[in-house]
Amino acid sequence: MSYNLRRPAALAGVLCLAVAARLAAQAPAARIDSIFAFARDTTPGCAVSAMRDGAVLYTKGYGIADFEHNAPITPETVFYLASVSKQFTAAAINLLALDKKLSLDDDVRKYVPELPVYQRPITIRQLVHHTSGLRDYLELFDMAGLDDYPITNTDFLAMMGRQRALNFAPGDAYSYSNSGYVLLTIVVERITGKPIRAFAEERIFRPLGMTSTVFRDRHTMLIRNLATAYGRAPGGPWNLAVPYFDVVGDGGLMSSVSDLAKWEANWWRPQVGGAQWLELEKERGRLRDGTLLSYGAGLGHAVYRGDSVVAHGGGFGGYNTYLMRFPARRFSVAVLCNSAMAPSSQLAQRVADVFLGDVLAAAVTTNGSGSAAPARIALDPARLAGYTGTYFNASTVLVRRLVADSGRLYYSRGPGNRSELIPVAEGKFQMAGTDVVVTIPEGKRTVQLDIPGDPPLVLSRVAPFSGWSLAGLGGSYYSSDLRTTITLAPRESVLVVTPERGSSITFTPVFADAFSAGFYFMQVVRAGGRVTGLTVSGGERARRVRFDKQP
Repeated sequence: MSYNLRRPAALAGVLCLAVAARLAAQAPAARIDSIFAFARDTTPGCAVSAMRDGAVLYTKGYGIADFEHNAPITPETVFYLASVSKQFTAAAINLLALDKKLSLDDDVRKYVPELPVYQRPITIRQLVHHTSGLRDYLELFDMAGLDDYPITNTDFLAMMGRQRALNFAPGDAYSYSNSGYVLLTIVVERITGKPIRAFAEERIFRPLGMTSTVFRDRHTMLIRNLATAYGRAPGGPWNLAVPYFDVVGDGGLMSSVSDLAKWEANWWRPQVGGAQWLELEKERGRLRDGTLLSYGAGLGHAVYRGDSVVAHGGGFGGYNTYLMRFPARRFSVAVLCNSAMAPSSQLAQRVADVFLGDVLAAAVTTNGSGSAAPARIALDPARLAGYTGTYFNASTVLVRRLVADSGRLYYSRGPGNRSELIPVAEGKFQMAGTDVVVTIPEGKRTVQLDIPGDPPLVLSRVAPFSGWSLAGLGGSYYSSDLRTTITLAPRESVLVVTPERGSSITFTPVFADAFSAGFYFMQVVRAGGRVTGLTVSGGERARRVRFDKQP
């Protein structure tokens, strides 16, 4: 038998096009495989989905979902979404607003009277956009020594009901607060008579066919195909790193990249909610003074390689998640991981580059920034030395340092966490790897950070610690906000703080009557020259919690 190897030219052309198309289709797969090459069959990993106009372009799992059963990660593997959950909570609230069951401008105490009365009402809209001023419950429970604890709605409401003060007056500023999103789920339950788990299933997940998605509001709830989260010390073995809270809304949603593709399809053709609902989903927050924020309705608004993006990340325990949307391209990427081996946000960006690299603005080498590297000017050594020092913002209780190293200026957030300030003009810098512009005005003892989408942050220079006495600070201090006691013991030039629950922490002086220990910042309260108490801040999300000195 013989074969004629000569084909008609038209047929050969068709076959060549088919081969070219197949190779083109394979190219993204190979490139994405290389992005996730760190995930092996002996490590945790990630699931990824790239979508355009509601259709899945590429989806795959990499690594192990569960070491105990050697189960691989697939597109159907379910992950704890952490803060990616927030957009679904906001979606439920916006559905109720369109149902006329609530107004976004309602006082939250209309539904949750357990909250204290503050100087100004807190609205539902402020909870949605993180402008409420509420302290973050995660930091409060951590400060009370109850961070490793299955927090329930009852525990949460008891803690929030004891808070005598806010971080700031409602509407005056922005500060990311998980507390607001837990409160939103309680609002949903009190209006509908159903937990958000049931409401979201009925109004969002079931209509969209999201069969693997659920708010896990009971940490003992069994979840099919669930990826276990892992963490480890450098060079050490993998260990479990699984959260088990019973509160949801700020987190708590379990889902897969397959289900998230159905959610993304609804963004382009909203079966759930409709066009009016979609406009509420796109709304960005505003402060009382009219400042437009880069955050709104559980989503961050930013720019990546010249394109507007709407995205949110999540991280808790070992879970590490990111959902990124390019509205102008009708394109989305979801990356869900069960360890922090690589940031999910960077992985999502690299996947987007595979599909959109030919239409986005040229990538630039700025250590991650979406803007071109700035032109550096020479910095006079004497002026460089004049910039160095400790700077403080009393409102946000942020302490930062400007330090000089090898002729360059750095913005330091603490040991091992600093960014170079690249001089671009006299008294003007760009923070390396970001679009943040830093200004140090001539003759003023201030540093101003202009962060795209956020109000300016101004820090003032403070006189450093100069050997003043710690006498009078020793003793016990009680916080009625946290219902816990701490004990202070001066040790030479530091303060050792021992909480009622947990291990001792060493605070070092920053400036007069101010101390820091990693994430924590503490200031002494005096009256008539006598120490009467302390305020302790767990970062800028839980500011100035009062502790009164005990007799």
